[in-house]
Amino acid sequence: MVVVTRKYQITIPKEVREALKIKIGDQIEIVRNKKGEFVIKKIDRNKEKYIKALNDAVGILRITQEDVERIKKAIGESMHA
Repeated sequence: MVVVTRKYQITIPKEVREALKIKIGDQIEIVRNKKGEFVIKKIDRNKEKYIKALNDAVGILRITQEDVERIKKAIGESMHA
């Protein structure tokens, strides 16, 4: 159990930090799964690099933002499988 502060912040319990290998400066995301539950996931640095490269290449590749969103979703699903 965690407590929410006035600024809506929480402390991630040690057991969770260790299981996810979260270190100071890491980024996490909170996503909703198919059951409607919220899940904490550590953001993979490689995923960030792929998404940045994809966004940088939009004009060159002549793809739409909708295409980018579909690709980002596929990257996220493959890295969290």
